[in-house]
Amino acid sequence: MSNIGTRNYTNNGGVIGPDNDPAQVPENISTFSSPGTFVPAAPAGAVLIIGGGGGGGPNRGAGGGAGGLLYNSNYTFPGSPVSVSIGGGGPQGGSGPQNFPGGAGGSSTFDGVTAPGGGFGAGHGGNSAGGSGGSGGGGGHAGGPAAPGSSNISPTGGFTGYGNAGGSGGDPSGGGGGAGSSPPGRTNGGNGLQFDIASPTASPVQAYYASGGGGGNGSGPGTAGGGSSNSGSYGGGGGSHGPVRGGSTTGQGGYVVIKEPGFFAGAPGIWRLNEVYELVKANNWSTN
Repeated sequence: MSNIGTRNYTNNGGVIGPDNDPAQVPENISTFSSPGTFVPAAPAGAVLIIGGGGGGGPNRGAGGGAGGLLYNSNYTFPGSPVSVSIGGGGPQGGSGPQNFPGGAGGSSTFDGVTAPGGGFGAGHGGNSAGGSGGSGGGGGHAGGPAAPGSSNISPTGGFTGYGNAGGSGGDPSGGGGGAGSSPPGRTNGGNGLQFDIASPTASPVQAYYASGGGGGNGSGPGTAGGGSSNSGSYGGGGGSHGPVRGGSTTGQGGYVVIKEPGFFAGAPGIWRLNEVYELVKANNWSTN
C-alpha cells in the first residue's frame, strides 16, 4: 500500500508514471553585514533591516542611538535579485575645545526600503544636544538637561518601524535610544528588540538587535542597552567613555537578515497509478 495518507499531493497536470516524489526546499537564512545581492528562492519571507548605530560623544559624553529597525514577517520578494546596502556605524566623537559629538550612523536598504542610521551622542561641552536618527542619541553632560535626539523611524513599504528617542543629558550624560525603548536612566542605553530570524526554526536563537549606547559618567562607562555587550547589539549605538577623558566608542554597522521558509516546490511530473487511484477515491485529488 502507498503511504499517501501522510503525504500532501496536488495535481500538477503531469504524466501518470512510476514515481513522483515531491521536492521540498528547506528554510534558508541570508545575512548581510556588508553590501551585496540577495537572490530569492522562496516567494516570500521575513526581512529585518537595521541602520548603522550612531557614535558616542567624547569626554563623558552621551551614547549614540541605535540604527532604525524595520521588520516585515511576510515580505513578497520580486522575481529578480535584490540589492542590499549596509550603513556604517557612526564614528566616535573627537576631543577638542568643543568636545565634538559622535557621528550619525549610515542608512541600510533592502529592495529600496531604507532603515535610517542612529543619531549621534552629544559631547560633554558645547555641542550638547543629541542627534536625531532611527533612534536618537543622548544629550550631553554640560549645560543642564541637554535635549536628546528624537526618533525618525516610521512604517514604510509594509515594514513596521522601531526606534526611540535618546535620554536627556545633564550630569551624567544621556544614553542612546534603542529599538525597544528609550534609556531607562542617564547612563544606560535603550533596550534592543529580540528576534529569532537569524536562526533556523528548528533551533531558534533570540538575538538582540539595535540597542542604544550607554552615556558616560564620572565614575565609569555607561551601560549599553539590554542584551548587548560592549557598545551594543547589531546596529547598536556607540557608548561613551567614563572617567578617562577623550574616550568614546563608534557605533556598530547595520545589518540585514532574510529568512525564507521551507516550501513545497512541486514534483517532477509523474505519479504512481495506485497513488492517483487512492487520492481520487478519497476525494483528495486537486484539479488546481
